[in-house]
Amino acid sequence: MKLFLAALTIWSLPFFGMSCSSASVQEPASERTSETITLTNQNPTGSFSLQPDLLKNPPPALLVLVTKVVNPSARAVTVFVSLSRPSEKRDGAPEKIELGNFSLYPADRPGKFTLNPTAALRKAAAAPSESNSKDWRIVFELEQKGEQGLAPLEVTIAAPIGIITKG
Repeated sequence: MKLFLAALTIWSLPFFGMSCSSASVQEPASERTSETITLTNQNPTGSFSLQPDLLKNPPPALLVLVTKVVNPSARAVTVFVSLSRPSEKRDGAPEKIELGNFSLYPADRPGKFTLNPTAALRKAAAAPSESNSKDWRIVFELEQKGEQGLAPLEVTIAAPIGIITKG
C-alpha cells in the first residue's frame, strides 16, 4: 500500500506544478509595436507619444524593452524616464513628471525593465490643462557623465507597454 501511495504521489506532482504557478505578466497583444528610439552620446534623449488611455486607466506596471546595446567599454548605463509635455506658460520650459529610472546590468546587454507608472500617470491626468492628453510624451534620457562622452554608446528602446499582472 505504501508503494502505491508513493507512486501515486510522484505521478500527481506534475498536476500540482501546473496549478501552483507564480504571478505572471500579461502583455496586451494590441499594444505591441515595433517603434523604437536610439539614445547615444550625441543624442541622449528620445521620446514616445503617451497613449491617452494610459492616463485614464493607469496600469500597475510599464514594461520597457531595451532591444539593442552597443557599449564596448561596458560603462555603467542609467536611463531616466519621465512624462513631459509642452508648457502652456510663456517661459517655454516643458512640464515634467518623473516616472523612474533603470540601469543596464550587464552594462553591454539588452534587457526588460518594469516601472511603476501609476503615481506619475495620475499626476499627469490631474494636471490642469487647456491642451489634451495627446500632448504627453514618455521621455527617456541617458545619464551623462563628463568622462563617458568619449566611449561610443548606443541604447535602443522599444515603445513601452502598459501591462497588468495576474496572480
